[in-house]
Amino acid sequence: MTKTTQHHHALPNPRTGELQRGGWYSWIFWGIVAVFYLYEFFVRVTPNVILPQISKELSLDPGTVGSAMSTYLWVYAPAQLVVGWLFDRFGTKFLVSSAAVICGIGCVLFAIAHTLGMAAAARGFIGFGSAFAFVGAVYVATVWFPPARLALIAGMTTSVGMIGEVVGQYPMARLAEAFDWRTVVLWSGYIGGGLGVLMFLVIPRRPSWFSATVARHETDDIGLWHGIAKVLGNPQMWMIGFVSAVIYLPLSVLAALWGTSSLEVLNGLDATKASLAISMLAIGWLIGCPIVGMLSDKFKRRRPFLLLGCLGGGVTMLILLIPGLSYELLIGLLFISGLATSSQATTFALAMEVNARRFRATSVAICNFLVMLIAAFLQVGIGWILNWRAGNRLPSSTSVVKAPSTHPEASHVAQGIHESSTFASLTPADFQWALAMIPILFVVATILCFFIRETRAVNIVDPPASDQDN
Repeated sequence: MTKTTQHHHALPNPRTGELQRGGWYSWIFWGIVAVFYLYEFFVRVTPNVILPQISKELSLDPGTVGSAMSTYLWVYAPAQLVVGWLFDRFGTKFLVSSAAVICGIGCVLFAIAHTLGMAAAARGFIGFGSAFAFVGAVYVATVWFPPARLALIAGMTTSVGMIGEVVGQYPMARLAEAFDWRTVVLWSGYIGGGLGVLMFLVIPRRPSWFSATVARHETDDIGLWHGIAKVLGNPQMWMIGFVSAVIYLPLSVLAALWGTSSLEVLNGLDATKASLAISMLAIGWLIGCPIVGMLSDKFKRRRPFLLLGCLGGGVTMLILLIPGLSYELLIGLLFISGLATSSQATTFALAMEVNARRFRATSVAICNFLVMLIAAFLQVGIGWILNWRAGNRLPSSTSVVKAPSTHPEASHVAQGIHESSTFASLTPADFQWALAMIPILFVVATILCFFIRETRAVNIVDPPASDQDN
């Protein structure tokens, strides 16, 4: 793309009056959808710090409560297959605004749920609405920013999401202590509805000049199953998706559900300290994502950063299985793990670069589908491994580990969980067994990195010259 063309894209089209790519307003359009991703991340990880209260109020063991909360992912993951096609076909405006409202409705339902079925259904609502957030933000970036900034914007999007993860940990624990978790979740629902209205008012329709960058016959060719089949038929996508999922496991499994409880049991922390420590993962991502994205775009390399994420994540996750680590060491390890695994954001740029341009959003969505599908299996699997381990001891076991709690004193919640309950009987060895699969998967992902093609930050399916115009 010439400098003249770049300058032209930053100015309104004098004939159509449409805004062009590259102007200051591009940041506003992307930013508001990125805030939706921040919100989505907050409501995603909220159960991590209120898990014991949910378990107590609904009388659930770890396996059952883990399965109920993972309904979010079981809806989110397959929804990605449809979400990508919808963005490729219809654009962003109506989809993201409606999705935020659905998220809000799910939060309200979750706040008033008093049965297992209603809680699971509410999490499913939240999962469906959330499915549009990240893909929507990345898709907006493909419309309003030049391709050379793709990895940077993907990294920045993830960083914004990490703010939601941080707020969903320690601050959520404090808010739940001060106002009750149901009140906090209820207000989260109201915020989701308001955000949906705001996005509808601010985000413009997809501009005609963007649609013109893809030939008309190609646009007509984007049928739902055609796009999915094309992308899933690419062996590179399966490897990229698996590696992306594994690098994301510290966030999708630990930060989202089991992290606070595991640190309490493995290291004898109260829930406030445990949630603060877990939030260091997100802080590492918050700092690392834009840096890794910028470096990946600058040096036009993707694979070295994936190797960094696999090696750094695998080593730190293995060390974290050691019980009795000092609090300072935990903070450092989780922060380093977050920095290393922040390279996961480059996988979405890579996914678009190994598929045809007309499948931009579909490529990102299918990569995200694989990420969340694997996370869902692990969230449930860890819960049932904990059940299996505890079930082999109950009721004869006399060793009792403090039940997880969102309160600094960790007292009144623990009193509500009988000593013979599954949560109260969990030991460090139980969590070592349950979480051991994470470093094992990092080893597999490291090997797969050597079979992923290096795209050098250009689309390897469509000619580079045409990729400049996408």
